Amino acid sequence: MTGTSKIPPSDDNLVWYAGYGSNLSRARFDCYIHGGTPMGSTRRCSGCRDKTPPRADQEIKLPYQLYFAGRSKTWRGAVAFIRPTTSNATTYARMYLITYGQFNDVVRQENERIVPGNIIVPPFDGLVLASEWLIDKDWLYGRLLKVGTEGEHPILTFTATRDDFTLGAPSEDYLKIIVFGLQETYPSLCESQILEYFGQAEGIHGTLDPDALACWVLGH
Repeated sequence: MTGTSKIPPSDDNLVWYAGYGSNLSRARFDCYIHGGTPMGSTRRCSGCRDKTPPRADQEIKLPYQLYFAGRSKTWRGAVAFIRPTTSNATTYARMYLITYGQFNDVVRQENERIVPGNIIVPPFDGLVLASEWLIDKDWLYGRLLKVGTEGEHPILTFTATRDDFTLGAPSEDYLKIIVFGLQETYPSLCESQILEYFGQAEGIHGTLDPDALACWVLGH
């Protein structure tokens, strides 16, 4: 679903965006808000039209399975997704309270679309009432999910449009920025827990050499 109407850069409708990959890092997510090139990335983000910082951010644990698949030119390897059905798995995430317009611009940038641009996310009322939307079947992150509410605001995330993206290992730079975001958001997590978290994820398990994974996670 791709809209053609415009939305103002700022609005009164707020949503929580839950990031579980590189957007666990506040510095990396701020590149989507203010513009800039994230550490380890090859692509500069244009930033949102409204560059107001998130009103709040906090940890959130998602009952979805984390996996790595596809290939990003930006990160030179597979990227993080979650399975679109709930399970007994846990994916560590961080959510940011931003406007509806900012969320639209974040989704555009995540799918390598320019900002400003058309509305690509459902109307705000639809985000409140429904639980899943398919934006574009050809996009990397073309499936939106509502994973709950907090303070009457919907909690939204996005994941793979299709289930057939080839599983694969992420690059060192991409994994390291996720590790940084995990340590920043969940300071009580020890290195062994982070290593186990990634070691059991599809795309890494059985693909990435355990010694390499330990080196990337532990930094030595």
